[in-house]
Amino acid sequence: MNSKGIYFGILSNILGNLLMLGATLWLTRALDPEEFGQFRVASNFAILLVPLFALGGERLISRLLQRHSGDSLPARRVLATVFFITGTGTALLAVSYPLLSRLVFDGNIPIGVYYVSIAIIPLTIAYNLANTIWRHIGDSAKAQIDLNFTQRLVRAPLLVGAVLLWPGALAASLAMTAAQAISLARIYRNLKLFSLHGIGSLPKAIRSNLKELLLIGVPVALMAAVDRLDVLLVNTVMGVAVAGSYDLIYMLALTAMFPAIALSKTAEPFLYKLAEDPIKIHRLKSLQTRSFLISFTAVVGIAIATPILARFLGNAGPDFARATLALSAGLAFSSVHGPVIEYLQINGKRTFTLNVVVFFIAGFLTVKYFFASAGSLVGVAAASGLFYFALRFTLALYIRVNDGVSMAHPAAIITATICYMLITMYVFRIT
Repeated sequence: MNSKGIYFGILSNILGNLLMLGATLWLTRALDPEEFGQFRVASNFAILLVPLFALGGERLISRLLQRHSGDSLPARRVLATVFFITGTGTALLAVSYPLLSRLVFDGNIPIGVYYVSIAIIPLTIAYNLANTIWRHIGDSAKAQIDLNFTQRLVRAPLLVGAVLLWPGALAASLAMTAAQAISLARIYRNLKLFSLHGIGSLPKAIRSNLKELLLIGVPVALMAAVDRLDVLLVNTVMGVAVAGSYDLIYMLALTAMFPAIALSKTAEPFLYKLAEDPIKIHRLKSLQTRSFLISFTAVVGIAIATPILARFLGNAGPDFARATLALSAGLAFSSVHGPVIEYLQINGKRTFTLNVVVFFIAGFLTVKYFFASAGSLVGVAAASGLFYFALRFTLALYIRVNDGVSMAHPAAIITATICYMLITMYVFRIT
């Protein structure tokens, strides 16, 4: 565990996000707000289901590779289980469009855009599993670069080229799916190392792994789905054009979380039994401090850049800058506590994590619905930011009390809390 993986992760995330930001800026002008909203809502729906179908397979494989470094059979059985669930779930989606179109999309998503978008689900899950294996048995820094940058280097030109040739939501969706297929093909060799031959009975593999996958996967899926659920909520209550704008808000705000994402990917292979290793705890705290400082800088950059950026976006509303700042503050300052969810799940606190995540999501979804019904995009974004901040604080407190482990220095935690409160008050004061 060293800073190399974090710095590579942050840099590759920034470069990759800049590529996608450029492509997205162009799309907001090349497509009308309705077409852009259709593309983003369908894409968000598909990505929402990726962690639900994967059921935490990446994290369980991470744990198994750490516990059984010389035996690949447990990990291969997990792969077989995840692939079976993914195939079954995708098949069910394929026959459910009429129902989903009426109940979820409010008739806003054309059938072609829907089918092309859900095709990305199995491709993304397979890619993520292959990348997880790569991080554990190969070069973690290279794996992060591929995850954060190389994928987007393929995706951005395809998006622009497809929409230039055939303007519309369907072309953009086709480009996304094609880019994911190309990315999977490039790193498929990592999956081939864990062949499914010789795993024994598939039903037995499913029975032996399903309970643990559910305990790990449901909170992972819910956390990964929060932003997608927000987009679907905004689409239903405020309309597809506003949903497209909110998706851009989240994409920009997420840049403040890049350091934390890089840290969690770097630290994940070392979190098992972390409480028994004071040296690793000290190193993690040091890395966490550097990560938080970069996140803090990112929030400042967002505060300066978004009012300027909003002038160039084809579908940014008057609340765009304030909503982005509110959400980015919650994401960035919640990250001060370190990879708390990853720590709890890898160290066996799966049921507790599930209960806490479900409780917070249900509570804050109600709050976000209230703000959306009132037409306040800033309120939705601020509630989403507070969700991340409150959840990670609660889990960090539990880890401190239960295991005696803190992954951040007290001064950093106090600074993050004060800054978050000040920014939130500022956002609502100028509303």
